Amino acid sequence: MITDDDASLYNSFFRVFSKEVSLGEAHHFITIVDKSKSLQEAFKEYQEGRKELTAWGISNGVVDSSISRVAYLKLKKQLENHTFHTEILRNGKTYRKWGNNKITHPLPSIDQGWYNVDCTSDLSSYEPKQIAKMILQVIDKSTNAFLQQIRRRLNILERPLVTARGDKKSYIYSNFNPQYAQYAVTILRTFYIFCLPYRSSNDEQKLTPAQRMGLTNKIFSIQDILYFK
Repeated sequence: MITDDDASLYNSFFRVFSKEVSLGEAHHFITIVDKSKSLQEAFKEYQEGRKELTAWGISNGVVDSSISRVAYLKLKKQLENHTFHTEILRNGKTYRKWGNNKITHPLPSIDQGWYNVDCTSDLSSYEPKQIAKMILQVIDKSTNAFLQQIRRRLNILERPLVTARGDKKSYIYSNFNPQYAQYAVTILRTFYIFCLPYRSSNDEQKLTPAQRMGLTNKIFSIQDILYFK
């Protein structure tokens, strides 16, 4: 699971998936982004990051490889001396505790620039190469895309409008009943996951999130959802 740095989210994750976490079958990663950056600053960091990776690859004898491959090799080397947890000795027993020890993602985002990654679950049973593969997938674009859908499709959850004079805000479309907001988001989430296909850079055709996760092999229609039995 990938979230931003929100304690309420990862506390909920550990409560719901406590068994899976204790068995090492579920892990939680955090993306830490500096949202004060402008798009120009983020794009500049994106360009600088690719140049740095290219230079690192040349200096380490990695040639004729893609940027993602160089990023993986660099990250794997960093993880040989990096841990996300600290060990605590108590009553003669050693416990592992989240150390809040983030690492910089080797591939800066084109619209966010450099960002950090942390992991709150225990990764001690994994080798650096396995952790590196997981971290390279830690990005919040899918979450941001869904939040944009919420803002565009649900008027009651839209940001307040600025008045013509620019000195006040209008909440004309605002929702005053949290229960209705929950209903609306649940309906939109179902539609987004099962009915709304899109094409990513790795896809030859448009797929829904449910298809990408292997939950289904078809695109559902609204009628399929409404009359599901």
